Amino acid sequence: MIRRLVCAALLVFAAALCGGVGHTQTRPQTKPEAKHNPVAQYGITGIVVSSVDGSLVPHCRLTPSPEMSGNFGNRRRVPPSTESFEADDHGRFSITLPTAGAWHLRASARGYVSQAYEEHGAFASAVVLTADSPTLDIQFTISPEASIKGFVLDEAGDAVRDAQVALHFVPPPSPGGPQAAASTRAFAQTDDRGAYELANLSPGSYRVAVQAHPWYAQAAQQGGASAADPSLDFAYPLTWFPGSDDAATSETVVLHAGDTRQADFHLIPIPSIHLKIVPPFGVAATVDGRQRLAFPMVEEIAPGSEGPRPISITTQQDSQGQFDVSGLTPGLYQVRLATPGQERHATMVEVTANSVRTLDLGAPPTNIARITIHIDGSSDAAEEFGGRRGGGLSVSLVDTDTQRGTFSSMNGEGGFAGRTESRNPTADRIIEAPPGRYEVVLQGRPTIYLTGLSAKGAQASGRYVTVSAGETTLTVHVASGRANLSGIATLEGRAVVGAMVLLVPITIEEPDSIGFLRQDQTNTDGSFDIDNVIPGRYILVAIDHGWQINWGDRSTLRRYLTHGVPIELRPSVAMKQNINAQTP
Repeated sequence: MIRRLVCAALLVFAAALCGGVGHTQTRPQTKPEAKHNPVAQYGITGIVVSSVDGSLVPHCRLTPSPEMSGNFGNRRRVPPSTESFEADDHGRFSITLPTAGAWHLRASARGYVSQAYEEHGAFASAVVLTADSPTLDIQFTISPEASIKGFVLDEAGDAVRDAQVALHFVPPPSPGGPQAAASTRAFAQTDDRGAYELANLSPGSYRVAVQAHPWYAQAAQQGGASAADPSLDFAYPLTWFPGSDDAATSETVVLHAGDTRQADFHLIPIPSIHLKIVPPFGVAATVDGRQRLAFPMVEEIAPGSEGPRPISITTQQDSQGQFDVSGLTPGLYQVRLATPGQERHATMVEVTANSVRTLDLGAPPTNIARITIHIDGSSDAAEEFGGRRGGGLSVSLVDTDTQRGTFSSMNGEGGFAGRTESRNPTADRIIEAPPGRYEVVLQGRPTIYLTGLSAKGAQASGRYVTVSAGETTLTVHVASGRANLSGIATLEGRAVVGAMVLLVPITIEEPDSIGFLRQDQTNTDGSFDIDNVIPGRYILVAIDHGWQINWGDRSTLRRYLTHGVPIELRPSVAMKQNINAQTP
């Protein structure tokens, strides 16, 4: 199936190029104001309705913001606006605007989720006003807020107070691509009844996890009795609803507009895992004339989290200066020495149930990959990358398989997990990360793009590198000059609003492909604009109501590609291409 899809895409690309597919010069964004209408009054009018039954939403507040040029990823950057307008008792609104242009509109009302006009995840449609069309009347649909609530109980059925409940959003499948990683959306804390509530949620798919500590273990920690009384040395593992210790096997809670779902937890304690930390020789700091040993900081790297998070542990030090850390559960942890002014010692360690790990911070790590990153292909990019602070270019290794985090060359902490070293301040950098498979992502310079990878001591394929413990050299081949693509999508001769626009590399199904699919959404005039695209050959597709398609089946993209427009984007070129939208 994959081979047929790629072949079909190549045939379409070749046939269309031979047929002379043209490139229009029509500007998809704001038209210049006509000289005969210097006092045009610009504005947006319309009504706000509920997505559930179409009923009017009174007294909704609407906030317009002008669209800025340039993208951050696929999301347009919109400056904050302090001026807002209120709908009347019947949900009607009238907004006066100072100029023509593309305006993003956000609505908020009591009992409803705050959202942008035609919002679909990270995308929304701008309302485009021109001198020829200075006003526009729209229908703004918003969704009643949903919620998840429940109770967290212990093994005896009693309430667990102060448990931390995390909500992870599970994005829908991407067209023709892998499942995007879940991200943390909200937090809540249980009260004295063990109750929690996650409110004001948008429709979508979520996973819920809870982290807590047995009350008797907390009491033992406060009294320093954990090591003396093994019967109190227990901990609750990170638990995913309804009771799994693995996010991949947890239940996905699907919320529709206005839903309230119950998600209760019954936590089961396990014996606490101990980590013995041996500090490096000579890391004591002089404070007030006294020598004080560095104190270890242990933070958990949880799946879907945006950084290592502090945890409740007990740390005891013996007469030899070694530390015993208890209260751990199975998982990946970052360990650092928190002595200011000293050489930084940090590493990661994986702990498993029923084990005692010894971590010698003075010895070279044996279970960590040390990856020397070298930039090749652009002298200015290499110079920026190797600068004292990383310049304007950084390399990130994104764990796309286990979702454990991102390891970056950007700063001394290696993103949020791992660490980096500058072995040569004008050349290479070193990233430490757990063994695994990573996607290589360039950040900081939007014009620089990846052209390939080569590795010594690792396996490189396309945008991905697989590293094992030990020394690895990864050469990142780059080039400069990304392209831009803009245009107008129409359906039966009329501009289509809120359509999904896909820019699909013809090599999307090839394992060694460097390119990746890009998306956008059409504005009220049918315009779209995709910035910072890696040069190459693509097929452009626009789909009316494409956001409602179930993209879980990768072959779904095939029938849309056969009717797409093949294009070739060259470096540093701003290209315009109009397209006829397809229907689902």
